[in-house]
Amino acid sequence: MKKMLCSAAIAIAVMLGVVSCDNDLTPLGANFLGENASDVIQEAVFDVKTYSVPVNPVQTNNFTSFPFGTYNDPVYGTSNYGFVTQINIANTNPDFSGNAEIKEVIMEVPYYSTAISIEDEVTTYDIDSLYGSSPVHLQVYRNNYFLSSFDSADVTQGATYYSDLESTIDMNKGELIYENDAFYPNSSEIAITEIDDEGELVTTSRLSPRLRVSLPIDQWKEILFQLDSDPERSIIDARPELATSSNFQNYFRGLYFKVEGSNTLGNMVHFDLTDANITYVVETDTAIEDTADVDGDGDVTEFLRVSSNFVINFDGNKVGFINHDFPAPIQADITASNDPVSGAENLYLKGGSGSLAVIELFGQATNDIDGEAPALSSIIANDWLINEASIEFYVNQSIVEGGQSEPERILIYNYDTNSVLADFVFVTSTLTGVDANTNHLGRLERVIEDDLDSEGTLYKLRVTQHLNGIIQGSIENDRLAIVTSQNVSLLGNTGVSDTPINNPDLEAIPLSAALSHEGTVIYGNLSPEVDKRPVLKVYYSETTN
Repeated sequence: MKKMLCSAAIAIAVMLGVVSCDNDLTPLGANFLGENASDVIQEAVFDVKTYSVPVNPVQTNNFTSFPFGTYNDPVYGTSNYGFVTQINIANTNPDFSGNAEIKEVIMEVPYYSTAISIEDEVTTYDIDSLYGSSPVHLQVYRNNYFLSSFDSADVTQGATYYSDLESTIDMNKGELIYENDAFYPNSSEIAITEIDDEGELVTTSRLSPRLRVSLPIDQWKEILFQLDSDPERSIIDARPELATSSNFQNYFRGLYFKVEGSNTLGNMVHFDLTDANITYVVETDTAIEDTADVDGDGDVTEFLRVSSNFVINFDGNKVGFINHDFPAPIQADITASNDPVSGAENLYLKGGSGSLAVIELFGQATNDIDGEAPALSSIIANDWLINEASIEFYVNQSIVEGGQSEPERILIYNYDTNSVLADFVFVTSTLTGVDANTNHLGRLERVIEDDLDSEGTLYKLRVTQHLNGIIQGSIENDRLAIVTSQNVSLLGNTGVSDTPINNPDLEAIPLSAALSHEGTVIYGNLSPEVDKRPVLKVYYSETTN
Protein backbone atom coordinates (compact mmCIF):
# COMPACT_ATOMS: atom_id res chain seq x y z
CA MET A 1 0.00 0.00 0.00
CA LYS A 2 2.89 2.36 0.85
CA LYS A 3 4.48 1.74 -2.55
CA MET A 4 1.19 2.43 -4.33
CA LEU A 5 0.66 5.68 -2.43
CA CYS A 6 4.26 6.76 -3.06
CA SER A 7 3.94 6.03 -6.79
CA ALA A 8 0.69 8.01 -7.02
CA ALA A 9 2.17 10.94 -5.16
CA ILE A 10 5.32 10.98 -7.31
CA ALA A 11 3.16 10.96 -10.43
CA ILE A 12 1.27 13.99 -9.15
CA ALA A 13 4.57 15.69 -8.34
CA VAL A 14 5.88 15.09 -11.87
CA MET A 15 2.68 16.51 -13.40
CA LEU A 16 2.89 19.63 -11.25
CA GLY A 17 6.57 19.95 -12.14
CA VAL A 18 5.71 19.97 -15.85
CA VAL A 19 3.15 22.69 -15.28
CA SER A 20 5.77 24.74 -13.45
CA CYS A 21 7.79 25.04 -16.66
CA ASP A 22 5.33 27.70 -17.77
CA ASN A 23 3.93 28.78 -14.40
CA ASP A 24 5.52 29.28 -11.03
CA LEU A 25 4.27 26.94 -8.30
CA THR A 26 1.57 28.44 -6.14
CA PRO A 27 2.25 28.58 -2.39
CA LEU A 28 -0.29 25.75 -1.91
CA GLY A 29 1.52 23.58 -4.42
CA ALA A 30 4.86 24.22 -2.80
CA ASN A 31 3.55 23.43 0.66
CA PHE A 32 2.06 20.17 -0.50
CA LEU A 33 5.19 18.93 -2.24
CA GLY A 34 7.64 19.84 0.49
CA GLU A 35 11.35 20.07 -0.15
CA ASN A 36 11.85 16.47 -1.26
CA ALA A 37 9.26 15.27 -3.79
CA SER A 38 10.29 11.64 -3.33
CA ASP A 39 9.17 11.76 0.31
CA VAL A 40 5.69 13.21 -0.25
CA ILE A 41 3.95 10.19 1.34
CA GLN A 42 5.62 8.99 4.52
CA GLU A 43 4.71 6.52 7.26
CA ALA A 44 4.80 7.00 11.01
CA VAL A 45 3.70 4.77 13.86
CA PHE A 46 2.53 6.00 17.28
CA ASP A 47 1.72 4.18 20.49
CA VAL A 48 -1.81 4.08 21.84
CA LYS A 49 -2.86 3.27 25.37
CA THR A 50 -5.71 0.82 25.80
CA TYR A 51 -7.68 -0.63 28.71
CA SER A 52 -10.99 -2.35 29.41
CA VAL A 53 -13.99 -0.76 31.10
CA PRO A 54 -16.79 -2.91 32.62
CA VAL A 55 -20.29 -1.83 31.55
CA ASN A 56 -23.09 -1.62 34.11
CA PRO A 57 -26.67 -2.63 33.20
CA VAL A 58 -27.77 -0.82 30.04
CA GLN A 59 -31.00 0.96 29.20
CA THR A 60 -33.21 -1.38 27.17
CA ASN A 61 -36.64 0.28 26.96
CA ASN A 62 -35.45 1.97 23.74
CA PHE A 63 -34.33 -1.22 21.99
CA THR A 64 -35.32 -1.59 18.34
CA SER A 65 -35.64 -5.38 18.63
CA PHE A 66 -35.77 -7.74 21.57
CA PRO A 67 -33.50 -10.79 21.86
CA PHE A 68 -34.90 -13.82 23.62
CA GLY A 69 -33.30 -17.08 24.70
CA THR A 70 -29.91 -18.36 25.80
CA TYR A 71 -26.61 -17.53 24.12
CA ASN A 72 -23.43 -19.45 24.94
CA ASP A 73 -20.20 -17.57 24.28
CA PRO A 74 -17.00 -19.66 24.23
CA VAL A 75 -15.19 -16.99 26.27
CA TYR A 76 -17.85 -15.16 28.27
CA GLY A 77 -20.13 -18.05 29.18
CA THR A 78 -23.92 -18.16 29.23
CA SER A 79 -26.21 -15.16 28.77
CA ASN A 80 -29.98 -15.27 29.13
CA TYR A 81 -32.27 -12.77 27.40
CA GLY A 82 -35.93 -12.05 28.13
CA PHE A 83 -38.30 -9.07 28.08
CA VAL A 84 -41.53 -7.60 29.37
CA THR A 85 -43.98 -5.72 27.18
CA GLN A 86 -47.17 -3.81 27.68
CA ILE A 87 -50.03 -4.69 25.35
CA ASN A 88 -52.69 -2.32 24.07
CA ILE A 89 -56.17 -2.76 22.60
CA ALA A 90 -56.49 -1.68 18.98
CA ASN A 91 -60.08 -0.44 19.51
CA THR A 92 -61.38 0.99 22.76
CA ASN A 93 -64.80 0.41 24.25
CA PRO A 94 -65.74 -2.51 21.95
CA ASP A 95 -69.34 -3.74 21.64
CA PHE A 96 -69.77 -7.49 22.03
CA SER A 97 -73.55 -7.65 22.03
CA GLY A 98 -75.25 -10.24 19.88
CA ASN A 99 -74.58 -13.54 21.63
CA ALA A 100 -70.80 -13.15 21.31
CA GLU A 101 -68.72 -16.29 21.42
CA ILE A 102 -64.94 -16.52 21.41
CA LYS A 103 -63.86 -19.16 18.91
CA GLU A 104 -60.07 -18.79 19.26
CA VAL A 105 -57.36 -16.66 20.89
CA ILE A 106 -54.09 -16.55 18.96
CA MET A 107 -50.76 -14.98 19.94
CA GLU A 108 -48.31 -14.10 17.16
CA VAL A 109 -44.75 -12.80 17.67
CA PRO A 110 -42.77 -12.63 14.39
CA TYR A 111 -39.05 -13.26 14.02
CA TYR A 112 -36.91 -11.09 11.76
CA SER A 113 -36.63 -13.10 8.55
CA THR A 114 -35.69 -12.82 4.88
CA ALA A 115 -37.51 -14.48 1.97
CA ILE A 116 -35.08 -16.70 0.04
CA SER A 117 -37.22 -18.24 -2.69
CA ILE A 118 -40.81 -18.96 -3.76
CA GLU A 119 -41.93 -22.26 -5.24
CA ASP A 120 -45.55 -23.33 -5.81
CA GLU A 121 -46.67 -20.26 -3.81
CA VAL A 122 -44.65 -21.44 -0.79
CA THR A 123 -41.98 -19.01 0.40
CA THR A 124 -38.74 -20.26 1.90
CA TYR A 125 -37.34 -18.03 4.65
CA ASP A 126 -34.11 -17.57 6.54
CA ILE A 127 -34.34 -16.23 10.10
CA ASP A 128 -32.03 -13.23 10.29
CA SER A 129 -30.96 -13.27 13.92
CA LEU A 130 -30.90 -16.85 15.23
CA TYR A 131 -27.96 -18.17 17.24
CA GLY A 132 -27.60 -21.65 18.69
CA SER A 133 -29.20 -24.94 17.71
CA SER A 134 -30.75 -26.30 20.93
CA PRO A 135 -34.21 -25.60 22.40
CA VAL A 136 -34.88 -23.44 25.46
CA HIS A 137 -37.68 -23.41 28.02
CA LEU A 138 -40.01 -20.51 27.16
CA GLN A 139 -42.57 -19.22 29.64
CA VAL A 140 -44.98 -16.29 29.17
CA TYR A 141 -46.53 -14.82 32.31
CA ARG A 142 -48.99 -12.05 32.96
CA ASN A 143 -47.04 -9.05 34.24
CA ASN A 144 -48.31 -7.24 37.32
CA TYR A 145 -45.61 -4.54 37.49
CA PHE A 146 -46.69 -1.22 35.98
CA LEU A 147 -44.27 0.21 33.42
CA SER A 148 -44.70 3.96 33.62
CA SER A 149 -43.87 6.13 30.64
CA PHE A 150 -42.48 8.88 32.88
CA ASP A 151 -39.66 9.26 35.38
CA SER A 152 -41.16 9.11 38.88
CA ALA A 153 -38.67 11.75 40.08
CA ASP A 154 -39.36 14.11 37.16
CA VAL A 155 -42.56 13.57 35.17
CA THR A 156 -41.26 15.85 32.41
CA GLN A 157 -38.71 13.15 31.56
CA GLY A 158 -39.31 9.74 30.02
CA ALA A 159 -38.81 6.67 32.17
CA THR A 160 -35.55 4.74 31.93
CA TYR A 161 -35.46 0.99 32.51
CA TYR A 162 -32.29 -1.08 32.60
CA SER A 163 -31.37 -4.63 31.67
CA ASP A 164 -31.31 -5.79 35.31
CA LEU A 165 -35.06 -5.24 35.90
CA GLU A 166 -35.95 -8.92 35.58
CA SER A 167 -35.74 -9.74 39.28
CA THR A 168 -38.38 -7.07 39.96
CA ILE A 169 -40.62 -8.30 37.13
CA ASP A 170 -40.22 -11.91 38.23
CA MET A 171 -41.33 -11.08 41.77
CA ASN A 172 -44.46 -9.43 40.34
CA LYS A 173 -45.43 -12.00 37.73
CA GLY A 174 -48.99 -13.26 37.54
CA GLU A 175 -50.51 -16.41 36.09
CA LEU A 176 -48.77 -18.49 33.44
CA ILE A 177 -50.12 -17.64 29.98
CA TYR A 178 -48.12 -19.97 27.75
CA GLU A 179 -45.28 -22.47 28.12
CA ASN A 180 -43.03 -24.42 25.75
CA ASP A 181 -40.23 -26.43 27.33
CA ALA A 182 -38.59 -27.10 23.93
CA PHE A 183 -38.85 -23.78 22.11
CA TYR A 184 -36.83 -23.44 18.93
CA PRO A 185 -37.74 -20.94 16.18
CA ASN A 186 -39.08 -22.57 13.04
CA SER A 187 -38.06 -20.89 9.78
CA SER A 188 -40.97 -22.35 7.78
CA GLU A 189 -43.76 -20.28 6.30
CA ILE A 190 -47.05 -20.52 8.20
CA ALA A 191 -50.06 -21.29 6.02
CA ILE A 192 -53.48 -20.33 7.40
CA THR A 193 -56.19 -22.69 6.15
CA GLU A 194 -59.96 -23.13 6.42
CA ILE A 195 -62.72 -25.31 4.99
CA ASP A 196 -64.54 -23.62 2.10
CA ASP A 197 -68.23 -23.94 1.18
CA GLU A 198 -67.48 -27.07 -0.83
CA GLY A 199 -65.77 -28.79 2.06
CA GLU A 200 -62.27 -28.33 0.65
CA LEU A 201 -59.26 -27.25 2.72
CA VAL A 202 -57.94 -24.00 1.24
CA THR A 203 -55.09 -21.66 2.18
CA THR A 204 -56.41 -18.20 3.01
CA SER A 205 -53.14 -16.47 3.92
CA ARG A 206 -49.42 -17.09 4.33
CA LEU A 207 -47.28 -15.69 7.14
CA SER A 208 -43.55 -15.21 7.63
CA PRO A 209 -41.87 -17.28 10.41
CA ARG A 210 -43.13 -16.47 13.91
CA LEU A 211 -44.17 -17.82 17.25
CA ARG A 212 -47.88 -18.48 16.63
CA VAL A 213 -49.85 -20.31 19.31
CA SER A 214 -53.43 -20.73 20.49
CA LEU A 215 -54.06 -19.48 24.03
CA PRO A 216 -56.60 -20.95 26.48
CA ILE A 217 -60.00 -19.50 25.57
CA ASP A 218 -61.48 -19.74 29.09
CA GLN A 219 -58.51 -17.92 30.61
CA TRP A 220 -58.55 -15.06 28.11
CA LYS A 221 -62.34 -14.84 28.18
CA GLU A 222 -62.19 -14.04 31.89
CA ILE A 223 -59.39 -11.51 31.35
CA LEU A 224 -61.26 -9.23 28.96
CA PHE A 225 -64.99 -9.92 29.20
CA GLN A 226 -67.79 -9.74 31.69
CA LEU A 227 -69.37 -13.17 31.82
CA ASP A 228 -73.10 -13.83 31.98
CA SER A 229 -74.45 -16.32 34.49
CA ASP A 230 -77.00 -17.37 31.85
CA PRO A 231 -75.60 -20.57 30.29
CA GLU A 232 -77.13 -19.59 26.94
CA ARG A 233 -74.76 -16.62 26.72
CA SER A 234 -71.12 -16.86 27.70
CA ILE A 235 -70.37 -13.14 27.23
CA ILE A 236 -72.44 -10.15 28.24
CA ASP A 237 -70.03 -7.34 27.33
CA ALA A 238 -66.47 -6.11 27.44
CA ARG A 239 -64.93 -5.23 30.79
CA PRO A 240 -65.09 -1.52 31.69
CA GLU A 241 -61.28 -1.44 31.68
CA LEU A 242 -61.47 -1.63 27.87
CA ALA A 243 -63.01 1.85 27.72
CA THR A 244 -59.61 3.54 27.30
CA SER A 245 -56.06 2.44 26.53
CA SER A 246 -54.70 3.83 29.79
CA ASN A 247 -57.36 2.02 31.83
CA PHE A 248 -56.58 -1.23 30.03
CA GLN A 249 -52.80 -0.94 30.49
CA ASN A 250 -53.24 -0.29 34.19
CA TYR A 251 -55.59 -3.28 34.47
CA PHE A 252 -53.58 -5.69 32.30
CA ARG A 253 -49.96 -4.64 32.70
CA GLY A 254 -48.40 -6.74 30.01
CA LEU A 255 -46.63 -10.02 29.27
CA TYR A 256 -43.36 -11.30 30.67
CA PHE A 257 -41.33 -13.55 28.35
CA LYS A 258 -38.98 -15.60 30.50
CA VAL A 259 -36.23 -18.14 29.86
CA GLU A 260 -36.66 -20.76 32.55
CA GLY A 261 -33.39 -22.13 33.82
CA SER A 262 -29.88 -21.59 32.46
CA ASN A 263 -27.59 -23.97 30.64
CA THR A 264 -24.65 -23.98 28.29
CA LEU A 265 -26.72 -24.75 25.18
CA GLY A 266 -29.90 -23.20 23.85
CA ASN A 267 -30.72 -20.62 21.19
CA MET A 268 -31.30 -16.89 20.96
CA VAL A 269 -33.55 -15.11 18.46
CA HIS A 270 -34.70 -11.51 17.96
CA PHE A 271 -38.46 -10.93 18.15
CA ASP A 272 -40.13 -8.22 16.06
CA LEU A 273 -42.58 -6.80 18.59
CA THR A 274 -43.76 -4.06 16.22
CA ASP A 275 -45.89 -6.66 14.43
CA ALA A 276 -46.77 -8.86 17.42
CA ASN A 277 -50.37 -9.21 18.62
CA ILE A 278 -53.02 -11.28 20.34
CA THR A 279 -56.15 -11.81 18.23
CA TYR A 280 -59.57 -12.83 19.51
CA VAL A 281 -61.72 -14.53 16.85
CA VAL A 282 -65.28 -13.64 17.93
CA GLU A 283 -68.59 -14.73 16.46
CA THR A 284 -71.68 -12.54 16.96
CA ASP A 285 -75.26 -12.33 15.68
CA THR A 286 -75.48 -9.58 13.09
CA ALA A 287 -78.84 -8.26 11.93
CA ILE A 288 -79.64 -8.00 8.20
CA GLU A 289 -82.78 -6.78 6.47
CA ASP A 290 -84.95 -9.49 4.85
CA THR A 291 -87.60 -7.27 3.29
CA ALA A 292 -88.85 -10.08 1.05
CA ASP A 293 -89.34 -12.34 4.10
CA VAL A 294 -87.69 -15.21 2.23
CA ASP A 295 -88.21 -17.68 5.08
CA GLY A 296 -91.88 -16.71 5.42
CA ASP A 297 -91.75 -16.23 9.18
CA GLY A 298 -93.22 -12.74 9.03
CA ASP A 299 -90.01 -11.18 10.39
CA VAL A 300 -88.12 -8.92 7.99
CA THR A 301 -85.08 -8.79 10.27
CA GLU A 302 -82.82 -11.83 10.22
CA PHE A 303 -79.59 -12.64 12.10
CA LEU A 304 -76.40 -14.15 10.72
CA ARG A 305 -73.42 -15.46 12.67
CA VAL A 306 -70.48 -13.25 11.67
CA SER A 307 -66.86 -13.74 12.59
CA SER A 308 -64.62 -10.77 13.42
CA ASN A 309 -61.26 -10.11 15.05
CA PHE A 310 -60.51 -8.15 18.19
CA VAL A 311 -56.79 -7.30 18.23
CA ILE A 312 -54.41 -6.48 21.06
CA ASN A 313 -51.04 -5.10 19.94
CA PHE A 314 -47.64 -5.19 21.64
CA ASP A 315 -47.19 -1.43 21.26
CA GLY A 316 -46.71 -0.28 24.86
CA ASN A 317 -43.54 0.15 26.95
CA LYS A 318 -41.00 -2.66 26.69
CA VAL A 319 -37.91 -3.60 28.69
CA GLY A 320 -35.30 -6.16 27.72
CA PHE A 321 -33.38 -8.27 30.25
CA ILE A 322 -29.72 -9.29 29.92
CA ASN A 323 -28.25 -11.71 32.42
CA HIS A 324 -24.57 -12.53 31.83
CA ASP A 325 -22.98 -15.33 33.81
CA PHE A 326 -19.28 -14.64 33.24
CA PRO A 327 -16.83 -17.34 34.36
CA ALA A 328 -14.94 -16.14 37.45
CA PRO A 329 -11.53 -16.00 35.67
CA ILE A 330 -12.92 -13.84 32.87
CA GLN A 331 -14.62 -11.51 35.32
CA ALA A 332 -11.32 -11.16 37.18
CA ASP A 333 -9.45 -10.49 33.92
CA ILE A 334 -11.90 -7.75 32.92
CA THR A 335 -11.42 -6.07 36.30
CA ALA A 336 -7.63 -6.37 36.12
CA SER A 337 -7.51 -4.91 32.60
CA ASN A 338 -9.28 -1.74 33.76
CA ASP A 339 -6.04 0.24 34.25
CA PRO A 340 -6.33 3.79 32.86
CA VAL A 341 -2.79 4.64 34.02
CA SER A 342 -0.69 1.95 32.33
CA GLY A 343 -3.10 0.22 29.98
CA ALA A 344 -3.68 -3.51 29.67
CA GLU A 345 -2.32 -6.70 28.16
CA ASN A 346 -5.72 -7.76 26.82
CA LEU A 347 -8.89 -5.88 25.95
CA TYR A 348 -12.27 -7.47 26.68
CA LEU A 349 -15.23 -6.63 24.44
CA LYS A 350 -18.67 -8.01 25.23
CA GLY A 351 -22.01 -6.51 24.21
CA GLY A 352 -24.83 -5.44 26.50
CA SER A 353 -23.88 -5.07 30.15
CA GLY A 354 -20.46 -6.49 29.38
CA SER A 355 -17.21 -4.66 28.65
CA LEU A 356 -15.70 -2.14 26.23
CA ALA A 357 -12.17 -0.83 25.63
CA VAL A 358 -10.89 2.76 25.81
CA ILE A 359 -8.26 4.00 23.35
CA GLU A 360 -5.96 6.96 24.02
CA LEU A 361 -4.12 8.13 20.91
CA PHE A 362 -0.40 8.83 21.14
CA GLY A 363 -0.24 6.89 24.40
CA GLN A 364 -2.25 9.52 26.24
CA ALA A 365 -5.24 11.69 25.59
CA THR A 366 -4.70 15.17 27.03
CA ASN A 367 -2.76 14.54 30.21
CA ASP A 368 0.61 16.26 29.77
CA ILE A 369 1.50 19.66 31.23
CA ASP A 370 0.11 21.56 28.24
CA GLY A 371 -2.95 19.33 27.84
CA GLU A 372 -1.57 17.81 24.65
CA ALA A 373 0.47 14.69 23.94
CA PRO A 374 4.06 15.58 22.84
CA ALA A 375 3.83 13.44 19.70
CA LEU A 376 0.67 15.26 18.70
CA SER A 377 2.30 18.62 19.36
CA SER A 378 5.08 17.67 16.94
CA ILE A 379 2.61 16.66 14.22
CA ILE A 380 0.72 19.93 14.58
CA ALA A 381 3.93 21.94 14.51
CA ASN A 382 4.98 20.21 11.27
CA ASP A 383 1.52 20.78 9.76
CA TRP A 384 1.11 17.23 8.47
CA LEU A 385 -1.55 16.38 5.94
CA ILE A 386 -2.94 12.95 6.88
CA ASN A 387 -3.58 10.73 3.87
CA GLU A 388 -4.62 7.75 5.97
CA ALA A 389 -4.66 6.93 9.67
CA SER A 390 -5.71 3.56 11.03
CA ILE A 391 -5.49 1.26 14.05
CA GLU A 392 -5.28 -2.52 13.75
CA PHE A 393 -6.66 -4.56 16.63
CA TYR A 394 -5.41 -8.16 16.68
CA VAL A 395 -7.58 -10.96 18.08
CA ASN A 396 -5.98 -12.94 20.90
CA GLN A 397 -6.43 -16.35 19.31
CA SER A 398 -5.08 -18.10 22.39
CA ILE A 399 -8.24 -17.03 24.25
CA VAL A 400 -10.86 -16.61 21.53
CA GLU A 401 -12.35 -19.66 19.87
CA GLY A 402 -12.38 -18.81 16.17
CA GLY A 403 -15.42 -19.16 13.98
CA GLN A 404 -18.93 -17.80 13.78
CA SER A 405 -19.06 -16.83 17.45
CA GLU A 406 -16.55 -14.04 16.77
CA PRO A 407 -18.14 -10.61 16.19
CA GLU A 408 -17.80 -9.68 12.54
CA ARG A 409 -17.71 -5.95 13.32
CA ILE A 410 -16.51 -3.61 16.04
CA LEU A 411 -17.32 0.09 16.29
CA ILE A 412 -15.00 2.93 17.32
CA TYR A 413 -16.47 6.17 18.68
CA ASN A 414 -15.66 9.18 20.86
CA TYR A 415 -15.79 7.91 24.44
CA ASP A 416 -15.95 11.41 25.98
CA THR A 417 -18.75 12.79 23.78
CA ASN A 418 -20.57 9.55 22.88
CA SER A 419 -20.50 10.48 19.20
CA VAL A 420 -19.33 8.70 16.06
CA LEU A 421 -16.07 9.88 14.50
CA ALA A 422 -15.85 12.24 11.54
CA ASP A 423 -14.88 9.22 9.40
CA PHE A 424 -18.28 7.66 9.98
CA VAL A 425 -20.01 10.08 7.60
CA PHE A 426 -17.37 9.78 4.86
CA VAL A 427 -19.16 6.82 3.29
CA THR A 428 -19.84 6.42 -0.43
CA SER A 429 -20.91 2.76 -0.39
CA THR A 430 -24.58 1.82 -0.38
CA LEU A 431 -23.90 -1.57 1.19
CA THR A 432 -25.88 -2.42 4.31
CA GLY A 433 -25.82 -5.00 7.08
CA VAL A 434 -22.53 -6.70 7.82
CA ASP A 435 -20.87 -5.00 4.81
CA ALA A 436 -21.89 -1.45 5.73
CA ASN A 437 -19.22 1.25 6.17
CA THR A 438 -16.26 -1.10 5.84
CA ASN A 439 -13.92 1.67 4.65
CA HIS A 440 -14.07 3.17 8.14
CA LEU A 441 -14.96 0.11 10.21
CA GLY A 442 -13.36 -2.89 8.55
CA ARG A 443 -14.84 -6.37 8.87
CA LEU A 444 -13.02 -9.02 10.83
CA GLU A 445 -10.13 -10.36 8.75
CA ARG A 446 -9.79 -14.13 8.99
CA VAL A 447 -7.06 -16.71 8.39
CA ILE A 448 -9.12 -17.98 5.46
CA GLU A 449 -10.81 -15.05 3.74
CA ASP A 450 -14.64 -15.19 3.57
CA ASP A 451 -14.73 -18.38 5.66
CA LEU A 452 -16.87 -17.63 8.73
CA ASP A 453 -15.63 -20.81 10.40
CA SER A 454 -12.02 -19.65 10.15
CA GLU A 455 -10.14 -17.90 12.98
CA GLY A 456 -10.34 -14.13 13.10
CA THR A 457 -7.03 -12.26 12.97
CA LEU A 458 -7.63 -8.50 13.17
CA TYR A 459 -9.93 -5.51 12.75
CA LYS A 460 -8.65 -2.45 10.86
CA LEU A 461 -10.37 0.81 11.76
CA ARG A 462 -9.59 3.98 9.80
CA VAL A 463 -9.56 7.30 11.68
CA THR A 464 -8.18 9.59 8.95
CA GLN A 465 -10.72 12.41 9.15
CA HIS A 466 -10.70 12.26 12.93
CA LEU A 467 -6.94 12.76 13.10
CA ASN A 468 -7.02 15.54 10.49
CA GLY A 469 -9.64 17.29 12.60
CA ILE A 470 -7.42 17.05 15.69
CA ILE A 471 -4.47 18.55 13.79
CA GLN A 472 -6.63 21.35 12.40
CA GLY A 473 -8.01 22.11 15.86
CA SER A 474 -11.66 21.38 15.03
CA ILE A 475 -11.70 18.18 17.11
CA GLU A 476 -10.32 17.54 20.60
CA ASN A 477 -7.97 14.62 21.17
CA ASP A 478 -10.61 12.88 23.27
CA ARG A 479 -10.51 9.32 24.44
CA LEU A 480 -11.98 6.84 21.98
CA ALA A 481 -13.64 3.50 22.67
CA ILE A 482 -14.33 0.28 20.79
CA VAL A 483 -17.33 -2.01 21.25
CA THR A 484 -18.81 -5.04 19.53
CA SER A 485 -21.70 -4.24 17.21
CA GLN A 486 -24.23 -6.33 15.28
CA ASN A 487 -25.15 -3.31 13.12
CA VAL A 488 -22.62 -0.49 12.77
CA SER A 489 -25.21 1.57 10.84
CA LEU A 490 -27.54 1.74 13.83
CA LEU A 491 -27.06 5.24 15.25
CA GLY A 492 -27.92 6.52 18.69
CA ASN A 493 -26.88 5.85 22.27
CA THR A 494 -28.46 4.14 25.23
CA GLY A 495 -27.97 4.90 28.91
CA VAL A 496 -25.81 2.99 31.36
CA SER A 497 -26.77 2.53 35.03
CA ASP A 498 -24.52 4.08 37.70
CA THR A 499 -24.51 0.84 39.72
CA PRO A 500 -23.01 -1.54 40.74
CA ILE A 501 -19.70 -0.04 39.53
CA ASN A 502 -19.17 3.66 40.12
CA ASN A 503 -17.93 5.01 36.79
CA PRO A 504 -19.18 8.58 36.21
CA ASP A 505 -17.39 8.68 32.85
CA LEU A 506 -19.59 5.94 31.40
CA GLU A 507 -23.14 7.29 31.17
CA ALA A 508 -24.02 5.85 27.76
CA ILE A 509 -22.82 3.47 25.05
CA PRO A 510 -23.83 3.05 21.39
CA LEU A 511 -27.23 1.41 21.03
CA SER A 512 -25.80 -1.21 18.67
CA ALA A 513 -23.32 -2.25 21.39
CA ALA A 514 -26.09 -2.64 23.95
CA LEU A 515 -27.97 -4.88 21.51
CA SER A 516 -24.88 -6.94 20.65
CA HIS A 517 -24.58 -10.34 22.31
CA GLU A 518 -21.15 -11.37 21.01
CA GLY A 519 -17.74 -10.96 22.60
CA THR A 520 -14.05 -11.12 21.78
CA VAL A 521 -10.61 -10.48 23.30
CA ILE A 522 -7.98 -8.39 21.52
CA TYR A 523 -4.40 -7.53 22.35
CA GLY A 524 -3.75 -4.36 24.35
CA ASN A 525 -0.76 -2.01 24.57
CA LEU A 526 1.01 -4.17 27.20
CA SER A 527 0.73 -7.43 25.29
CA PRO A 528 3.88 -9.60 25.29
CA GLU A 529 3.10 -10.09 21.58
CA VAL A 530 4.74 -6.77 20.73
CA ASP A 531 3.97 -6.92 17.01
CA LYS A 532 0.26 -7.35 17.80
CA ARG A 533 -0.11 -4.36 20.09
CA PRO A 534 -2.50 -1.76 18.67
CA VAL A 535 -0.69 1.25 17.21
CA LEU A 536 -1.79 4.33 15.31
CA LYS A 537 -0.35 3.98 11.81
CA VAL A 538 -0.23 7.22 9.83
CA TYR A 539 0.53 7.90 6.16
CA TYR A 540 1.14 11.61 5.81
CA SER A 541 2.39 14.39 3.54
CA GLU A 542 4.82 16.88 5.00
CA THR A 543 4.28 20.55 4.28
CA THR A 544 6.68 23.48 4.48
CA ASN A 545 5.95 26.65 6.41
